[in-house]
Amino acid sequence: MKKLKKTIMLMLGILTAGTLTLNAQNFQGIATYQSARKMGNMSIKGDGMSPEMEKQIQESLKKQMQKEYELKFNLTESTWAEVESLEGGPTSASAGGMVMRFSSGGGTKYKNTAENLFLNETEVFSKPFLVQSELKNREWQLTNETKKIGNYNAQKAIFSEIVERTVISFDNDDKESTVTSDTINIEAWFTPEIPVSQGPDDFWGLPGLIMEISDGKLTYLCTKVILNPEEGVKIKKPSKGKKVTPEELKVIQDEKTKEMMEKYSQGGGDGKSFKIKIGGN
Repeated sequence: MKKLKKTIMLMLGILTAGTLTLNAQNFQGIATYQSARKMGNMSIKGDGMSPEMEKQIQESLKKQMQKEYELKFNLTESTWAEVESLEGGPTSASAGGMVMRFSSGGGTKYKNTAENLFLNETEVFSKPFLVQSELKNREWQLTNETKKIGNYNAQKAIFSEIVERTVISFDNDDKESTVTSDTINIEAWFTPEIPVSQGPDDFWGLPGLIMEISDGKLTYLCTKVILNPEEGVKIKKPSKGKKVTPEELKVIQDEKTKEMMEKYSQGGGDGKSFKIKIGGN
């Protein structure tokens, strides 16, 4: 009798373990995020542009840059993409007869933690590219701070990294592009209650889904999570565009920027200057 009881308990243990493994293998979901950007790090100045015009453009850009994104994930893969708005087209802002258009250049981003693979669909002056690289490893520091995000308990993690900022200026026949480096502090809130090492954009590497992340200027906040939907979650690798490495893309971007600056200088000569600064103070 005792032998039979032990056999039954062993079978139940095997069955339970098998069920848990099966559920873990099938674990998937969809998370929706809202983005918000502080405009304090961007200044737009030009001859004849009043402070009121600059403020109007900044406010318009701020509204346009509040976007919605969708993260589809399973235990090892995820895709990140912007949810298409009803307006469509590039971000734009106007004031005093001046119209500025900004293309996000952002397609689908794909992360595979099992294969250490990152794919990024992007555009350079409307030409599509598919950037392939390894996942960016970040040495996260976990803190003891916690808070609620929706129905989930979240824990804070921090990380610092150095990023490049570019200033492009046009002044009659003179043109200049200056690159500077800034240190930014990243603050992330993840939940161990959703056991996937995924997050917005190219962020990953924490023991749970990243629900909120900010670098002090750009913030992504999760507003909705659907786990294991009945229809399932299809994760498809992006394939649009010419395959390049990040280094090859940087060369292409520099060449195209140089072409744009030369084209602008040839068509200028109106005695006015224009300067766009992204990053810094």
